[in-house]
Amino acid sequence: MSDGSDPRLIAVTQLAYEVRAFLEPQWERWHQKSGSPEGRRTMSEGTCGRSSRFLYAVLKAEGFDAEMAFGSPVECDCGYNSPEGWKGHCWIEVRDPACLIDLTADQFGAAAVIVTSLDDPRYIRGQDVAGPGWRAERQRLAKAMMKQWARERREGGRDTALGA
Repeated sequence: MSDGSDPRLIAVTQLAYEVRAFLEPQWERWHQKSGSPEGRRTMSEGTCGRSSRFLYAVLKAEGFDAEMAFGSPVECDCGYNSPEGWKGHCWIEVRDPACLIDLTADQFGAAAVIVTSLDDPRYIRGQDVAGPGWRAERQRLAKAMMKQWARERREGGRDTALGA
C-alpha cells in the first residue's frame, strides 16, 4: 500500500467507511429475514456477500474498476485466514488504486473495515460457492439499496455521480 497520499486510495477508503455505516442498520433486517448464523458474534457475520455486492455497485457508480472476490475452504485453502483457520468470505478488489476492501472482517475479530494490498496473505481467492438464489438476492438488494444510497447522498449535500 502507498503512504496514504494517493487521492484515489483516500477516496476508496472514505467510501468504504461510508458504505459500512450505511449498511450497519440493514444487517439486522437481513438477519431477521433470512436467519442469523448460529452463535453470531457480530452484526456483520453472514453478510459479506450482500455487503460486498453493494460496495461493488457503489464503487462502479463512482468510476472505480472493482470486482467481487470469494473464497470458501470447502473448495481450497482460501477465503479469509482467521485465527481459527480459513473461513468462507467475500470482499472487493479494486484495480486503481490497487487495493482490497473488506467491510465485514470484524466477524473474524479483525477491524470493521480493512483496506489493504491485493497481496494481503489473509485473503486468497477461490470461487463463489453461493447458490443461484443467494446470488440473485445479493443483486436484488444492491439494486434496491443503490436507490436509497443515492437519495441519502443527495439529501446530505454530497455532489457525486450517485446523486446526479
